[in-house]
Amino acid sequence: MNWSKKRILVTGGTHGIGRAVSLALLDRGVTNLVVAAETETPPDDFEELAKLGATYRQADLGTKTEPGELVKTAHQQLGGLDGLVHCAGVYLESSPGDRDAAQIWDETMNIKARGGYLLAMEFARLAADGASFVAVTSINAEQSEPDHLAYDPACAALGGVIRAFAVHHAPRLRFNALAPGLIHTRLTDEVAQSPELTGHVNKNIPLGKMGQPADCAGTALFLLSDDSVYITGETISVDGGIRANQMSKS
Repeated sequence: MNWSKKRILVTGGTHGIGRAVSLALLDRGVTNLVVAAETETPPDDFEELAKLGATYRQADLGTKTEPGELVKTAHQQLGGLDGLVHCAGVYLESSPGDRDAAQIWDETMNIKARGGYLLAMEFARLAADGASFVAVTSINAEQSEPDHLAYDPACAALGGVIRAFAVHHAPRLRFNALAPGLIHTRLTDEVAQSPELTGHVNKNIPLGKMGQPADCAGTALFLLSDDSVYITGETISVDGGIRANQMSKS
């Protein structure tokens, strides 16, 4: 597959799984890459991506208009779109600040699920035939845990968006998702920094360790590529075997 000709947009692409996906695409020769995040200016470490050919766009995916505008801008800048990876999301329940329950619900849902829906709507209108949309959900879409009263439903809703769009826009476009398990990002750093929690995690993940963002990148690239040309409407778990594990160990 000739990745150098692919034109791809990655949301949430400056950190965590999104950054790992961006780096993997650049490593394979993608030069037509737009990386988007919520801050007006990119973080300092975006320089590494920029040197490899990525460009940055600011977008607040929690609004009604910016998801669609982001897709239009990327389409215009790249001369078309062959792929989109929606990695952006928030987990507010660990540090709600002054937000009440309704605010936590709205912000979480709007960025992950409604944002994904609006991105997919504009992607479907503009993308080239055969293009692929990949959303990052979570295994929490099906298996919940405490303190995830908004995050888990948002991931489940995004999974529903993917299935609906896959059916509606087949066979011209493909829509799939990858569902990470416990991955070491800034949202899970508290777990990674605690020897007690890390020990518990290592005992309960069949592959014996917390995942890294790069562990998800290969699945995202597979779903973007022609190797997955007969896959649509699916969610692939990237969790080290968590969902296959019948009972946790104390």
